[in-house]
Amino acid sequence: MYRRALLCAVLLIFTSAVPVFAYDVDLRPFSDVNQTDWAKDSIYTLAALGHVAGYPDKTFRPDQQVSREAFVKMLVAATKLPETGGGSAPNWTDVDTTRWSYPYFVTAARHGLLASLGEGQHLSPEVAITREEVAALVGMYLLNQTSAEQKNQWLASGWRAVQQTHAFGDQAQISEGLAPYLYYTASKSVMQGDRSGTFRPQDSLSRREAAAILHRLTDLQAQQTPTELLGFYAISSYANLDKTSYLDRMAFGWAELDYSGSGQANLRVDQGTWKIPEGWQEVVNTAEQHQVQKELMVFANKPNLVSFLQDEPARTSFVESLAGVLADERFGFTGVCIDFEGLKTADSRASFASFLQQVKGAIGEKSLTVAVPPTIYYQGYDLQAIGQAADTVVLMAYDYTDQASGLPSAPLPLVNDTVTEALRVIPKEKLLLGISKQANQWVTTGEGVQYYQPAIDKVEERLKQSETEMVFSVPYFLQQISFADERGEHQIWYEDEQSIEKKIWLAKYHGLRGVALWHMGSFTSDDWQVIGKQ
Repeated sequence: MYRRALLCAVLLIFTSAVPVFAYDVDLRPFSDVNQTDWAKDSIYTLAALGHVAGYPDKTFRPDQQVSREAFVKMLVAATKLPETGGGSAPNWTDVDTTRWSYPYFVTAARHGLLASLGEGQHLSPEVAITREEVAALVGMYLLNQTSAEQKNQWLASGWRAVQQTHAFGDQAQISEGLAPYLYYTASKSVMQGDRSGTFRPQDSLSRREAAAILHRLTDLQAQQTPTELLGFYAISSYANLDKTSYLDRMAFGWAELDYSGSGQANLRVDQGTWKIPEGWQEVVNTAEQHQVQKELMVFANKPNLVSFLQDEPARTSFVESLAGVLADERFGFTGVCIDFEGLKTADSRASFASFLQQVKGAIGEKSLTVAVPPTIYYQGYDLQAIGQAADTVVLMAYDYTDQASGLPSAPLPLVNDTVTEALRVIPKEKLLLGISKQANQWVTTGEGVQYYQPAIDKVEERLKQSETEMVFSVPYFLQQISFADERGEHQIWYEDEQSIEKKIWLAKYHGLRGVALWHMGSFTSDDWQVIGKQ
Protein backbone atom coordinates (compact mmCIF):
# COMPACT_ATOMS: atom_id res chain seq x y z
CA MET A 1 0.00 0.00 0.00
CA TYR A 2 1.03 3.59 -0.47
CA ARG A 3 2.07 5.01 2.87
CA ARG A 4 0.66 8.08 4.52
CA ALA A 5 3.78 10.07 3.62
CA LEU A 6 2.62 10.02 0.04
CA LEU A 7 -0.77 11.43 1.03
CA CYS A 8 -2.48 9.10 -1.37
CA ALA A 9 -5.77 10.58 -2.51
CA VAL A 10 -8.55 8.13 -1.86
CA LEU A 11 -11.95 8.31 -3.47
CA LEU A 12 -15.09 7.27 -1.67
CA ILE A 13 -18.16 6.81 -3.83
CA PHE A 14 -21.29 7.78 -1.90
CA THR A 15 -24.37 8.71 -3.92
CA SER A 16 -23.15 11.42 -6.31
CA ALA A 17 -20.37 12.76 -4.12
CA VAL A 18 -16.74 11.98 -4.86
CA PRO A 19 -14.70 13.54 -2.03
CA VAL A 20 -10.97 13.15 -1.48
CA PHE A 21 -9.33 11.99 1.75
CA ALA A 22 -5.69 11.79 2.80
CA TYR A 23 -5.86 8.16 3.92
CA ASP A 24 -3.62 5.41 2.63
CA VAL A 25 -6.51 3.00 2.08
CA ASP A 26 -9.00 2.80 -0.74
CA LEU A 27 -12.65 2.77 0.29
CA ARG A 28 -14.17 2.10 -3.11
CA PRO A 29 -15.73 -1.28 -3.94
CA PHE A 30 -14.30 -3.44 -6.70
CA SER A 31 -16.36 -3.16 -9.87
CA ASP A 32 -16.15 -6.88 -10.64
CA VAL A 33 -16.84 -8.39 -7.20
CA ASN A 34 -20.61 -8.48 -6.77
CA GLN A 35 -22.71 -9.05 -3.67
CA THR A 36 -23.30 -12.71 -4.52
CA ASP A 37 -19.64 -13.64 -5.06
CA TRP A 38 -18.87 -16.56 -2.74
CA ALA A 39 -15.47 -15.06 -1.85
CA LYS A 40 -16.70 -11.48 -1.37
CA ASP A 41 -16.08 -11.40 2.39
CA SER A 42 -12.62 -12.90 1.99
CA ILE A 43 -11.61 -10.54 -0.80
CA TYR A 44 -12.66 -7.44 1.09
CA THR A 45 -11.23 -8.67 4.39
CA LEU A 46 -7.82 -9.20 2.80
CA ALA A 47 -8.16 -5.83 1.06
CA ALA A 48 -8.97 -4.11 4.37
CA LEU A 49 -5.82 -5.65 5.83
CA GLY A 50 -3.82 -4.42 2.85
CA HIS A 51 -2.78 -7.89 1.67
CA VAL A 52 -4.61 -7.81 -1.66
CA ALA A 53 -5.42 -4.84 -3.83
CA GLY A 54 -7.30 -3.99 -6.97
CA TYR A 55 -6.09 -2.50 -10.22
CA PRO A 56 -6.15 1.16 -11.26
CA ASP A 57 -9.45 0.61 -13.10
CA LYS A 58 -10.97 -0.55 -9.76
CA THR A 59 -11.29 -4.17 -10.83
CA PHE A 60 -10.09 -7.05 -8.69
CA ARG A 61 -9.98 -9.58 -11.52
CA PRO A 62 -10.96 -12.50 -9.27
CA ASP A 63 -10.55 -15.14 -11.98
CA GLN A 64 -7.01 -14.11 -12.89
CA GLN A 65 -4.24 -16.63 -12.17
CA VAL A 66 -1.87 -16.04 -9.27
CA SER A 67 1.87 -16.37 -9.83
CA ARG A 68 4.20 -18.12 -7.45
CA GLU A 69 5.79 -14.88 -6.32
CA ALA A 70 2.44 -13.17 -5.83
CA PHE A 71 1.13 -15.92 -3.56
CA VAL A 72 4.36 -16.15 -1.56
CA LYS A 73 4.17 -12.40 -1.01
CA MET A 74 0.54 -12.63 0.14
CA LEU A 75 1.26 -15.57 2.44
CA VAL A 76 4.25 -13.87 4.09
CA ALA A 77 2.28 -10.64 4.57
CA ALA A 78 -0.99 -12.18 5.74
CA THR A 79 0.68 -14.42 8.32
CA LYS A 80 3.04 -11.63 9.42
CA LEU A 81 5.87 -14.10 8.99
CA PRO A 82 8.93 -12.61 10.71
CA GLU A 83 12.28 -12.26 9.00
CA THR A 84 14.75 -14.69 10.51
CA GLY A 85 18.21 -13.40 11.19
CA GLY A 86 21.56 -14.95 10.43
CA GLY A 87 22.94 -16.85 7.51
CA SER A 88 23.38 -15.80 3.94
CA ALA A 89 20.42 -15.27 1.65
CA PRO A 90 19.68 -17.99 -0.92
CA ASN A 91 21.17 -17.56 -4.37
CA TRP A 92 18.55 -18.15 -7.05
CA THR A 93 19.16 -18.01 -10.76
CA ASP A 94 15.87 -16.29 -11.60
CA VAL A 95 15.17 -14.21 -8.48
CA ASP A 96 17.90 -11.70 -7.67
CA THR A 97 18.06 -8.93 -5.08
CA THR A 98 16.55 -6.37 -7.44
CA ARG A 99 13.31 -8.29 -7.99
CA TRP A 100 10.29 -7.00 -6.02
CA SER A 101 9.49 -10.47 -4.69
CA TYR A 102 13.03 -11.23 -3.50
CA PRO A 103 12.55 -10.32 0.20
CA TYR A 104 9.35 -12.39 0.39
CA PHE A 105 11.05 -15.43 -1.11
CA VAL A 106 13.94 -15.00 1.32
CA THR A 107 11.60 -14.90 4.31
CA ALA A 108 9.68 -17.94 3.08
CA ALA A 109 12.90 -19.83 2.42
CA ARG A 110 14.28 -19.12 5.88
CA HIS A 111 11.11 -20.62 7.35
CA GLY A 112 11.48 -23.72 5.18
CA LEU A 113 8.41 -23.09 3.02
CA LEU A 114 9.75 -23.24 -0.50
CA ALA A 115 10.20 -27.00 -0.91
CA SER A 116 6.76 -27.14 -2.50
CA LEU A 117 8.07 -25.04 -5.38
CA GLY A 118 10.79 -27.51 -6.28
CA GLU A 119 14.41 -28.08 -5.41
CA GLY A 120 17.47 -26.23 -6.60
CA GLN A 121 18.08 -22.63 -7.54
CA HIS A 122 15.24 -22.09 -9.98
CA LEU A 123 11.94 -20.69 -8.61
CA SER A 124 10.07 -19.70 -11.79
CA PRO A 125 8.49 -16.74 -9.96
CA GLU A 126 6.15 -15.71 -12.78
CA VAL A 127 4.72 -19.19 -13.34
CA ALA A 128 1.13 -19.68 -12.18
CA ILE A 129 1.12 -21.44 -8.84
CA THR A 130 -0.88 -24.67 -8.62
CA ARG A 131 -3.41 -25.65 -6.00
CA GLU A 132 -1.22 -28.42 -4.63
CA GLU A 133 1.74 -26.05 -4.34
CA VAL A 134 -0.43 -23.62 -2.40
CA ALA A 135 -1.76 -26.37 -0.15
CA ALA A 136 1.77 -27.56 0.54
CA LEU A 137 3.01 -24.04 1.29
CA VAL A 138 0.18 -23.51 3.75
CA GLY A 139 0.62 -26.97 5.26
CA MET A 140 4.33 -26.36 5.83
CA TYR A 141 3.53 -23.05 7.50
CA LEU A 142 0.91 -24.64 9.79
CA LEU A 143 3.11 -27.59 10.71
CA ASN A 144 5.84 -25.15 11.73
CA GLN A 145 3.43 -23.91 14.41
CA THR A 146 3.36 -27.36 16.01
CA SER A 147 5.98 -29.12 18.12
CA ALA A 148 8.79 -31.08 16.48
CA GLU A 149 7.25 -34.31 17.79
CA GLN A 150 3.81 -33.52 16.34
CA LYS A 151 5.29 -32.50 13.02
CA ASN A 152 7.41 -35.63 12.70
CA GLN A 153 4.51 -37.89 13.64
CA TRP A 154 2.29 -36.28 11.03
CA LEU A 155 4.87 -36.53 8.27
CA ALA A 156 5.70 -40.15 9.16
CA SER A 157 2.18 -41.58 9.22
CA GLY A 158 -0.45 -39.23 10.60
CA TRP A 159 -1.42 -37.79 7.25
CA ARG A 160 -2.50 -41.20 5.95
CA ALA A 161 -5.64 -41.20 8.10
CA VAL A 162 -6.69 -37.81 6.75
CA GLN A 163 -5.97 -39.01 3.23
CA GLN A 164 -8.64 -41.67 3.74
CA THR A 165 -11.22 -39.29 5.22
CA HIS A 166 -10.54 -36.75 2.46
CA ALA A 167 -10.70 -39.24 -0.40
CA PHE A 168 -10.45 -36.83 -3.30
CA GLY A 169 -11.51 -38.37 -6.59
CA ASP A 170 -8.24 -37.23 -8.19
CA GLN A 171 -5.90 -37.94 -5.29
CA ALA A 172 -3.70 -40.06 -7.57
CA GLN A 173 -2.72 -36.79 -9.27
CA ILE A 174 -1.38 -35.28 -6.04
CA SER A 175 2.43 -35.20 -5.99
CA GLU A 176 3.75 -37.74 -3.52
CA GLY A 177 6.19 -35.36 -1.86
CA LEU A 178 3.54 -32.70 -1.30
CA ALA A 179 0.75 -34.98 -0.09
CA PRO A 180 1.53 -34.88 3.69
CA TYR A 181 1.48 -31.08 3.69
CA LEU A 182 -1.56 -30.83 1.44
CA TYR A 183 -3.58 -33.10 3.70
CA TYR A 184 -2.56 -31.13 6.77
CA THR A 185 -4.01 -28.02 5.12
CA ALA A 186 -7.15 -29.99 4.29
CA SER A 187 -7.41 -31.24 7.88
CA LYS A 188 -7.59 -27.63 9.05
CA SER A 189 -10.29 -26.81 6.46
CA VAL A 190 -8.11 -24.10 4.93
CA MET A 191 -8.42 -25.81 1.54
CA GLN A 192 -10.97 -28.38 0.44
CA GLY A 193 -12.03 -30.12 -2.73
CA ASP A 194 -14.77 -28.91 -5.05
CA ARG A 195 -18.40 -30.05 -5.17
CA SER A 196 -17.53 -33.00 -7.37
CA GLY A 197 -15.12 -34.34 -4.73
CA THR A 198 -11.90 -33.51 -6.59
CA PHE A 199 -9.01 -31.37 -5.39
CA ARG A 200 -7.69 -30.32 -8.82
CA PRO A 201 -4.07 -30.34 -7.60
CA GLN A 202 -2.54 -29.31 -10.93
CA ASP A 203 -4.97 -26.47 -11.62
CA SER A 204 -3.72 -22.94 -11.26
CA LEU A 205 -5.00 -20.78 -8.41
CA SER A 206 -7.25 -17.78 -9.01
CA ARG A 207 -7.09 -14.49 -7.11
CA ARG A 208 -10.52 -15.29 -5.69
CA GLU A 209 -9.29 -18.63 -4.34
CA ALA A 210 -6.11 -17.05 -2.96
CA ALA A 211 -8.12 -14.52 -0.95
CA ALA A 212 -10.41 -17.24 0.42
CA ILE A 213 -7.51 -19.50 1.44
CA LEU A 214 -5.59 -16.73 3.17
CA HIS A 215 -8.75 -15.54 4.91
CA ARG A 216 -9.40 -19.04 6.29
CA LEU A 217 -5.78 -19.28 7.38
CA THR A 218 -5.80 -15.95 9.20
CA ASP A 219 -9.18 -16.76 10.72
CA LEU A 220 -7.80 -20.05 12.03
CA GLN A 221 -5.05 -18.17 13.82
CA ALA A 222 -7.24 -15.30 14.99
CA GLN A 223 -9.71 -17.61 16.71
CA GLN A 224 -6.87 -19.01 18.82
CA THR A 225 -5.89 -15.57 20.15
CA PRO A 226 -7.17 -14.71 23.65
CA THR A 227 -8.81 -11.30 23.98
CA GLU A 228 -9.04 -9.04 27.00
CA LEU A 229 -12.26 -7.04 27.29
CA LEU A 230 -12.55 -3.57 28.78
CA GLY A 231 -16.03 -2.10 29.18
CA PHE A 232 -16.67 1.60 29.74
CA TYR A 233 -19.41 1.97 32.32
CA ALA A 234 -20.62 5.49 31.51
CA ILE A 235 -23.64 7.62 30.64
CA SER A 236 -26.51 5.05 30.57
CA SER A 237 -24.92 1.69 31.25
CA TYR A 238 -26.88 0.36 34.23
CA ALA A 239 -29.16 -1.74 32.03
CA ASN A 240 -26.16 -3.81 30.99
CA LEU A 241 -24.57 -4.12 34.42
CA ASP A 242 -25.42 -7.83 34.25
CA LYS A 243 -22.85 -8.13 31.42
CA THR A 244 -20.02 -7.37 33.85
CA SER A 245 -19.16 -11.08 33.93
CA TYR A 246 -18.02 -10.79 30.30
CA LEU A 247 -15.36 -8.22 31.23
CA ASP A 248 -11.80 -8.37 32.44
CA ARG A 249 -11.72 -4.66 33.20
CA MET A 250 -14.27 -1.91 33.73
CA ALA A 251 -13.62 1.82 33.40
CA PHE A 252 -16.09 4.02 35.27
CA GLY A 253 -16.90 7.32 33.54
CA TRP A 254 -17.30 9.14 36.82
CA ALA A 255 -14.76 11.98 36.69
CA GLU A 256 -13.61 14.89 34.59
CA LEU A 257 -10.98 17.59 34.54
CA ASP A 258 -12.07 20.84 36.21
CA TYR A 259 -9.69 23.59 35.11
CA SER A 260 -10.39 27.24 35.83
CA GLY A 261 -6.97 28.57 34.84
CA SER A 262 -4.06 30.19 36.71
CA GLY A 263 -2.86 27.04 38.41
CA GLN A 264 -6.32 25.95 39.52
CA ALA A 265 -7.39 22.42 38.59
CA ASN A 266 -8.79 19.38 40.28
CA LEU A 267 -10.65 16.13 39.60
CA ARG A 268 -14.41 16.75 39.57
CA VAL A 269 -16.56 13.79 40.55
CA ASP A 270 -19.64 15.42 42.09
CA GLN A 271 -21.49 17.16 39.25
CA GLY A 272 -22.13 17.17 35.52
CA THR A 273 -22.36 14.24 33.13
CA TRP A 274 -19.18 12.67 34.48
CA LYS A 275 -19.87 12.20 38.16
CA ILE A 276 -20.06 9.40 40.67
CA PRO A 277 -23.74 8.39 40.51
CA GLU A 278 -26.09 7.51 43.28
CA GLY A 279 -26.01 3.80 43.94
CA TRP A 280 -22.41 3.50 42.81
CA GLN A 281 -21.85 0.85 45.47
CA GLU A 282 -23.89 -1.70 43.50
CA VAL A 283 -21.73 -1.18 40.41
CA VAL A 284 -18.49 -1.46 42.35
CA ASN A 285 -19.72 -4.54 44.22
CA THR A 286 -20.75 -6.20 40.95
CA ALA A 287 -17.29 -5.64 39.51
CA GLU A 288 -15.71 -7.08 42.64
CA GLN A 289 -18.00 -10.13 42.59
CA HIS A 290 -16.81 -10.95 39.10
CA GLN A 291 -13.16 -10.11 39.90
CA VAL A 292 -13.10 -7.36 37.30
CA GLN A 293 -10.39 -4.72 37.52
CA LYS A 294 -11.83 -1.29 38.29
CA GLU A 295 -10.46 1.84 36.64
CA LEU A 296 -11.57 5.44 36.97
CA MET A 297 -12.10 7.15 33.62
CA VAL A 298 -11.22 10.85 33.57
CA PHE A 299 -12.75 12.84 30.72
CA ALA A 300 -11.78 16.21 29.22
CA ASN A 301 -12.50 17.85 25.89
CA LYS A 302 -12.97 21.58 26.55
CA PRO A 303 -11.06 24.23 24.55
CA ASN A 304 -8.94 25.10 27.60
CA LEU A 305 -7.43 21.60 27.70
CA VAL A 306 -4.39 22.80 25.73
CA SER A 307 -3.82 25.59 28.26
CA PHE A 308 -4.16 23.16 31.15
CA LEU A 309 -1.46 20.87 29.75
CA GLN A 310 0.92 23.84 29.62
CA ASP A 311 0.05 25.01 33.15
CA GLU A 312 2.50 23.21 35.45
CA PRO A 313 0.92 24.30 38.78
CA ALA A 314 -2.54 23.32 37.54
CA ARG A 315 -1.28 19.94 36.41
CA THR A 316 0.32 19.32 39.79
CA SER A 317 -2.89 20.26 41.59
CA PHE A 318 -4.96 17.98 39.35
CA VAL A 319 -2.63 15.01 39.69
CA GLU A 320 -2.69 15.32 43.48
CA SER A 321 -6.49 15.39 43.38
CA LEU A 322 -6.56 12.35 41.10
CA ALA A 323 -4.18 10.39 43.30
CA GLY A 324 -6.40 11.10 46.29
CA VAL A 325 -9.52 9.69 44.63
CA LEU A 326 -7.64 6.63 43.34
CA ALA A 327 -6.48 5.95 46.89
CA ASP A 328 -10.05 5.97 48.27
CA GLU A 329 -10.53 2.42 49.54
CA ARG A 330 -14.31 2.59 49.10
CA PHE A 331 -13.88 2.23 45.35
CA GLY A 332 -10.80 0.02 45.18
CA PHE A 333 -9.70 1.48 41.87
CA THR A 334 -6.89 -0.52 40.25
CA GLY A 335 -5.97 2.25 37.83
CA VAL A 336 -7.01 5.28 35.82
CA CYS A 337 -8.05 5.77 32.20
CA ILE A 338 -7.19 9.21 30.82
CA ASP A 339 -9.62 10.21 28.05
CA PHE A 340 -8.46 13.70 27.04
CA GLU A 341 -9.90 14.50 23.63
CA GLY A 342 -9.68 17.28 21.05
CA LEU A 343 -5.92 17.89 20.85
CA LYS A 344 -5.85 18.81 17.18
CA THR A 345 -2.44 20.41 16.72
CA ALA A 346 1.04 19.00 17.16
CA ASP A 347 2.06 21.65 19.69
CA SER A 348 0.22 19.61 22.38
CA ARG A 349 2.21 16.43 21.80
CA ALA A 350 5.04 17.11 24.24
CA SER A 351 2.88 18.60 27.00
CA PHE A 352 0.37 15.74 26.90
CA ALA A 353 3.14 13.13 26.99
CA SER A 354 4.76 14.94 29.90
CA PHE A 355 1.43 15.08 31.72
CA LEU A 356 0.97 11.31 31.32
CA GLN A 357 4.42 10.69 32.75
CA GLN A 358 3.49 12.91 35.68
CA VAL A 359 0.29 10.91 36.27
CA LYS A 360 2.14 7.60 36.04
CA GLY A 361 4.67 8.77 38.59
CA ALA A 362 1.97 9.82 41.03
CA ILE A 363 -0.29 6.75 41.01
CA GLY A 364 2.31 4.22 42.10
CA GLU A 365 1.55 0.64 41.12
CA LYS A 366 -1.90 1.45 39.75
CA SER A 367 -2.29 1.09 36.00
CA LEU A 368 -2.45 3.93 33.48
CA THR A 369 -4.70 3.54 30.46
CA VAL A 370 -4.83 6.25 27.78
CA ALA A 371 -7.53 6.63 25.13
CA VAL A 372 -6.28 8.00 21.80
CA PRO A 373 -8.44 9.33 18.93
CA PRO A 374 -7.52 8.88 15.25
CA THR A 375 -4.27 10.78 14.78
CA ILE A 376 -5.14 11.52 11.16
CA TYR A 377 -7.55 14.10 12.60
CA TYR A 378 -5.86 14.85 15.91
CA GLN A 379 -2.16 15.66 15.76
CA GLY A 380 -1.67 16.32 19.47
CA TYR A 381 -1.06 12.68 20.38
CA ASP A 382 2.47 11.28 20.20
CA LEU A 383 1.73 7.56 19.94
CA GLN A 384 5.26 6.48 20.75
CA ALA A 385 5.50 8.66 23.87
CA ILE A 386 2.01 7.65 24.98
CA GLY A 387 2.89 4.00 24.53
CA GLN A 388 5.97 4.45 26.69
CA ALA A 389 4.08 6.15 29.52
CA ALA A 390 0.93 4.02 29.52
CA ASP A 391 0.31 0.43 30.54
CA THR A 392 -2.56 0.21 28.05
CA VAL A 393 -3.58 2.33 25.07
CA VAL A 394 -7.19 2.33 23.81
CA LEU A 395 -7.32 3.12 20.09
CA MET A 396 -10.54 5.04 19.53
CA ALA A 397 -10.64 3.80 15.94
CA TYR A 398 -13.91 5.51 15.14
CA ASP A 399 -15.44 8.96 14.58
CA TYR A 400 -14.02 9.11 11.09
CA THR A 401 -17.43 10.51 10.17
CA ASP A 402 -17.46 13.12 7.41
CA GLN A 403 -20.91 14.64 7.16
CA ALA A 404 -20.36 16.29 3.79
CA SER A 405 -19.31 13.14 1.98
CA GLY A 406 -21.23 10.45 3.83
CA LEU A 407 -18.22 8.70 5.37
CA PRO A 408 -19.46 6.73 8.42
CA SER A 409 -17.80 6.42 11.80
CA ALA A 410 -15.69 3.28 11.53
CA PRO A 411 -15.17 1.59 8.12
CA LEU A 412 -13.00 -1.49 8.62
CA PRO A 413 -10.14 -0.37 6.31
CA LEU A 414 -9.71 2.82 8.34
CA VAL A 415 -9.90 0.89 11.61
CA ASN A 416 -7.13 -1.37 10.35
CA ASP A 417 -5.14 1.68 9.27
CA THR A 418 -5.35 3.04 12.83
CA VAL A 419 -4.15 -0.27 14.27
CA THR A 420 -1.22 -0.68 11.87
CA GLU A 421 -0.10 2.89 12.54
CA ALA A 422 -0.10 2.30 16.29
CA LEU A 423 1.71 -1.04 15.98
CA ARG A 424 4.71 0.71 14.48
CA VAL A 425 5.51 2.34 17.82
CA ILE A 426 3.43 0.60 20.51
CA PRO A 427 3.74 -3.10 21.46
CA LYS A 428 0.63 -5.09 20.60
CA GLU A 429 0.48 -6.29 24.22
CA LYS A 430 -0.46 -2.74 25.23
CA LEU A 431 -3.14 -2.06 22.64
CA LEU A 432 -6.91 -2.31 22.95
CA LEU A 433 -9.08 -1.71 19.91
CA GLY A 434 -11.88 0.66 20.80
CA ILE A 435 -15.33 -0.19 19.42
CA SER A 436 -18.03 2.45 19.60
CA LYS A 437 -21.67 1.49 19.06
CA GLN A 438 -22.84 4.18 16.65
CA ALA A 439 -25.26 5.01 13.86
CA ASN A 440 -24.69 7.70 11.21
CA GLN A 441 -27.74 8.91 9.29
CA TRP A 442 -28.13 11.09 6.20
CA VAL A 443 -31.58 12.26 5.11
CA THR A 444 -32.00 13.56 1.55
CA THR A 445 -34.90 15.96 1.01
CA GLY A 446 -35.86 18.48 -1.65
CA GLU A 447 -33.86 21.06 0.30
CA GLY A 448 -30.64 19.09 0.55
CA VAL A 449 -28.99 16.55 2.85
CA GLN A 450 -29.14 16.60 6.65
CA TYR A 451 -26.92 14.58 9.00
CA TYR A 452 -28.05 12.95 12.25
CA GLN A 453 -26.67 10.55 14.82
CA PRO A 454 -29.79 8.62 15.90
CA ALA A 455 -30.16 6.80 19.20
CA ILE A 456 -29.48 3.08 19.09
CA ASP A 457 -32.96 2.15 20.30
CA LYS A 458 -34.52 4.18 17.47
CA VAL A 459 -32.41 2.36 14.89
CA GLU A 460 -33.38 -0.99 16.36
CA GLU A 461 -37.04 -0.02 16.12
CA ARG A 462 -36.58 1.00 12.49
CA LEU A 463 -35.00 -2.36 11.65
CA LYS A 464 -38.22 -4.13 12.69
CA GLN A 465 -40.25 -2.30 10.07
CA SER A 466 -40.94 -4.20 6.86
CA GLU A 467 -40.11 -1.35 4.48
CA THR A 468 -36.60 -1.03 5.87
CA GLU A 469 -33.82 -2.51 3.72
CA MET A 470 -30.52 -3.59 5.24
CA VAL A 471 -27.34 -4.86 3.58
CA PHE A 472 -24.04 -5.71 5.21
CA SER A 473 -21.94 -3.48 3.00
CA VAL A 474 -18.33 -3.88 1.94
CA PRO A 475 -15.69 -2.51 1.95
CA TYR A 476 -16.96 -0.71 5.07
CA PHE A 477 -18.11 -3.91 6.83
CA LEU A 478 -21.04 -1.98 8.30
CA GLN A 479 -24.78 -2.39 8.01
CA GLN A 480 -26.27 -0.07 5.39
CA ILE A 481 -29.91 0.72 6.19
CA SER A 482 -32.21 2.40 3.67
CA PHE A 483 -35.83 3.54 3.84
CA ALA A 484 -38.07 6.41 2.78
CA ASP A 485 -40.75 8.35 4.65
CA GLU A 486 -42.39 11.75 4.63
CA ARG A 487 -39.09 13.35 5.60
CA GLY A 488 -37.20 11.99 2.58
CA GLU A 489 -34.72 9.26 1.62
CA HIS A 490 -32.78 7.87 4.58
CA GLN A 491 -29.40 6.16 4.64
CA ILE A 492 -27.96 4.86 7.90
CA TRP A 493 -24.60 3.22 8.52
CA TYR A 494 -24.91 1.09 11.63
CA GLU A 495 -22.50 -0.75 13.91
CA ASP A 496 -24.30 -4.01 14.69
CA GLU A 497 -23.33 -7.45 15.96
CA GLN A 498 -21.90 -8.48 12.58
CA SER A 499 -19.61 -5.49 12.27
CA ILE A 500 -18.64 -5.69 15.94
CA GLU A 501 -17.65 -9.33 15.46
CA LYS A 502 -15.48 -8.30 12.52
CA LYS A 503 -13.69 -5.67 14.59
CA ILE A 504 -13.06 -8.16 17.39
CA TRP A 505 -11.67 -10.48 14.71
CA LEU A 506 -9.38 -7.68 13.54
CA ALA A 507 -8.01 -7.22 17.05
CA LYS A 508 -7.39 -10.95 17.30
CA TYR A 509 -5.73 -11.04 13.88
CA HIS A 510 -3.24 -8.38 14.95
CA GLY A 511 -2.68 -10.11 18.28
CA LEU A 512 -3.77 -7.06 20.28
CA ARG A 513 -4.26 -7.24 24.01
CA GLY A 514 -7.99 -6.92 23.46
CA VAL A 515 -10.91 -4.62 22.75
CA ALA A 516 -12.64 -1.78 24.60
CA LEU A 517 -16.38 -1.12 24.37
CA TRP A 518 -17.71 2.43 24.36
CA HIS A 519 -20.02 2.46 26.14
CA MET A 520 -21.57 -0.58 27.82
CA GLY A 521 -25.10 0.83 27.77
CA SER A 522 -25.25 1.25 24.00
CA PHE A 523 -24.71 -2.40 23.06
CA THR A 524 -27.75 -4.56 22.34
CA SER A 525 -28.45 -8.11 23.52
CA ASP A 526 -27.41 -9.42 20.08
CA ASP A 527 -24.14 -7.51 20.37
CA TRP A 528 -23.46 -9.02 23.78
CA GLN A 529 -24.07 -12.53 22.45
CA VAL A 530 -21.31 -11.99 19.89
CA ILE A 531 -19.04 -10.40 22.49
CA GLY A 532 -19.65 -13.29 24.85
CA LYS A 533 -18.58 -15.83 22.24
CA GLN A 534 -15.26 -14.07 21.89
